[in-house]
Amino acid sequence: MRVFNSIVVTLAVLLAGCGGDDSGKVAPVAEQTADTLVIYTVNYPLAFFAERIGGDLVEVVFPAPVDEDPAFWSPDADTIAAYQRADLILLNGAGYAKWVDRATLPSSRLVDTGAAFADRLIEMESVTTHSHGPEGEHEHGGWTFTTWLDPTLAIQQVQAVAAAVTELRPEHEQGIQARMKELESALLNLDGRLSMATEIIGDEPLVFSHPVYQYLIRRYELNGVEVHWEPDETPDGHAWEHLEEQLESHPARWMLWEGEPFQSTVADLEDLGIGSLLFDPCGNTPETGDYLTVMDANAGALETIAETLNH
Repeated sequence: MRVFNSIVVTLAVLLAGCGGDDSGKVAPVAEQTADTLVIYTVNYPLAFFAERIGGDLVEVVFPAPVDEDPAFWSPDADTIAAYQRADLILLNGAGYAKWVDRATLPSSRLVDTGAAFADRLIEMESVTTHSHGPEGEHEHGGWTFTTWLDPTLAIQQVQAVAAAVTELRPEHEQGIQARMKELESALLNLDGRLSMATEIIGDEPLVFSHPVYQYLIRRYELNGVEVHWEPDETPDGHAWEHLEEQLESHPARWMLWEGEPFQSTVADLEDLGIGSLLFDPCGNTPETGDYLTVMDANAGALETIAETLNH
């Protein structure tokens, strides 16, 4: 089973020897048979879930560029057409991938994997507009959408994916269910690790670099505040002033980052007595490993804090 992102798709076009500039087009899925389900997703976690659950029954395509945030990425016309041709289109829910609301997609093939917990979505306290990365300016507002950072919600998304695949391939229900249970078990183990670490962390004040950790904070009752710092940008004077103001009432000793921050920023935080750790939300395809290995490393970050507090 393969999860196709934009790099793989582009490589497939080049190897096929197609003429002209096809860099903005989505290549046909390789080695597809008449029985293969083509599944397009709006983020990497859903692509990973679909791959694990579908096995050889599916070809999973996640076309967002690896250097963009899929939540704010907008596909071109050719890519939207490819979504329209898919057998299933997996959505995250909670307003994730706003381009979906503007595109004409076949409703019968859309699967909102977050529908089962729609009443548990977290609303943003405020709307903030800022700019970073190739996707440019965007807003953090409305519903928070990184639902998969709560493994119990991720399990419900896994179940929604399994139900959708089973509906189209009912003769393979036994295998689909077995693979779903295996993935559920891995997520329950993750939840157990996170629960053990955060029980030790308790009310220890934490700072999160970006407003994407709400479901993690709620699930494990963390005492965290979120700022709007980008790992690949140097915080300006206003950002430092705001942080120091927060530290007066929230004396955090750790900041968790969505990406590796500049070493200069890490050093400046250390001068304030704050250590830096990576907790990758994993919305896009990781450079190495997969969803579970990234989440394993994330659990390790919280375990590092717990071990420090235990000594």
